[in-house]
Amino acid sequence: MKKITFLAILMVSFLTNAQVIFSEDFEGSALTLPAGWGNENLAPLGDAAEVWTIESSGEAYYVTGGETAMYDSAGMFGNYAIFNSDAYGQGNAEDVALTSPAFDCSGLSTVILSFNEWFTGGYGGSAYVEISADGGSTWTAVQTYDTTVTGLEYGERIIDITTLVGTSSTAHVRFRYAGDWSYYYAVDNIVVQQPQGNAPDVCTNMAPIDQATDVEISVSNAGSKMIMFSWDAATTGDPATSYNWVFGETAETVTQVVAGVDGTVEGMGGITWGNTVETGWQANTTYYWKVQSVNIAGTTDSPIFSFTTAASDPLGIEELTINTLSVSPNPVKDMITINSPVGFDSVEVFNQLGQLVLKSNAELLNNNRLDLSALNPGMYMLQIKAENKSKTVKIIKE
Repeated sequence: MKKITFLAILMVSFLTNAQVIFSEDFEGSALTLPAGWGNENLAPLGDAAEVWTIESSGEAYYVTGGETAMYDSAGMFGNYAIFNSDAYGQGNAEDVALTSPAFDCSGLSTVILSFNEWFTGGYGGSAYVEISADGGSTWTAVQTYDTTVTGLEYGERIIDITTLVGTSSTAHVRFRYAGDWSYYYAVDNIVVQQPQGNAPDVCTNMAPIDQATDVEISVSNAGSKMIMFSWDAATTGDPATSYNWVFGETAETVTQVVAGVDGTVEGMGGITWGNTVETGWQANTTYYWKVQSVNIAGTTDSPIFSFTTAASDPLGIEELTINTLSVSPNPVKDMITINSPVGFDSVEVFNQLGQLVLKSNAELLNNNRLDLSALNPGMYMLQIKAENKSKTVKIIKE
């Protein structure tokens, strides 16, 4: 099953009335860690000087157009903690833990951890959020981005850690990054609390409606097949602060989650999946989905809806021919060559935010060579078009 990517606006949540046990937003007068935080490289052969730092630019490095993306898209503000593996260069093992001071969960019935984050995956980097109830002797991961994650993960996360911390008076949370000249991981607005209030009520007016037929499959700007979804927030009860969109190919397998989305925004939200005839949304196929309404007090599921896609695939069966296209070298420094035995009309390059950053017609290229020297280092999607067909290739710009 292909990973699903959501192309829409993340919601930045707010805290309901709560008993706050621990809170950290890194807003000191200097760009230094607050007192009480641990910050060490756990790798046996690692460089002890390679540790987390505090920054305040909001820039998502190596993401074109990401100058303030951590603020604009991930909900961070002001200072935040970051481990930038790329900035430390190559050759030193990294397993770097940013560990909170102890916090007391004794006497609490529910304990919720929330934070904002930005993870850029690739080049063997991984990140972990871990909880300890015994003063840091043992740790349990509550969130993992392993080395197979090569895209972006960002936004607010809300995690129930009640069963892990129990009634501990010496609980800790730590944020750990492992790699070697990889990308980076940043966190902000860390809160541990016992929420008051209630989970949100069920969202309403979900579209496509239940058992809808002939649901259109369109194509996103990045060349992936896309279906539009929307819903309204409940008008009763405590408000939702974000939503999860969940789908499956049977009613029993509605488990594939796209977290932290907002299908209530004007224009709805497009869920993209796959960019060839064989992958992604399939024509004349029935799918099942639901929406989870989320706030700090809990998560409420909608009913499971089904829909059946239209009979036509927007990419067409001729997409199979264009699959013979390839590009080289990849990774690339400056010039990339499009190897095209069937010919093509144009090529477009999109950054990881889905923004078009470069476009050229085939006749303007020199021997099918495209100059990428003006782009910043990072990951891009190169979309090659031929008549009504297209192929999208992920490339790394060094």
